[in-house]
Amino acid sequence: MARSARAPGQPQSGVDPLVVSGLAELATGALTGWLYTLVKTDREKARALGIKSGARVRQWHLDLIALGGLTAMAGTAVPDLPWWVKWPLGIGAWSNAMSFLPLAFDPEIEQRELYRAAVGASFVATSVGFTGLALTAARRRRR
Repeated sequence: MARSARAPGQPQSGVDPLVVSGLAELATGALTGWLYTLVKTDREKARALGIKSGARVRQWHLDLIALGGLTAMAGTAVPDLPWWVKWPLGIGAWSNAMSFLPLAFDPEIEQRELYRAAVGASFVATSVGFTGLALTAARRRRR
């Protein structure tokens, strides 16, 4: 069943998709703690899985938690964000955190142009999203 469009100013029913995305990212970060535990407790098994950098697994794990929590907070603290804030924030939060996973398996990938371009685009999206969040909140504060 399709949702009907709501009139401006009417409360949104259900949970904002940005909040759901942030909570899913946070949960993913919590689950990656198991892989980080393996890296710390059984380095041989981690190496057998192809993990070359435990530090990058830790960074991936922590970024998922941090950006997921911040994204969920953003959609809760400033509801009904405009699309130009919501989309870059949601995509940037996931892509920024996920960019550390390939480095765990291939630290040299950081030197490749395609990887750098993808990470750069992720930083742009995250910057637009969080800056847009702050600007939207500041504008609404003045009203």
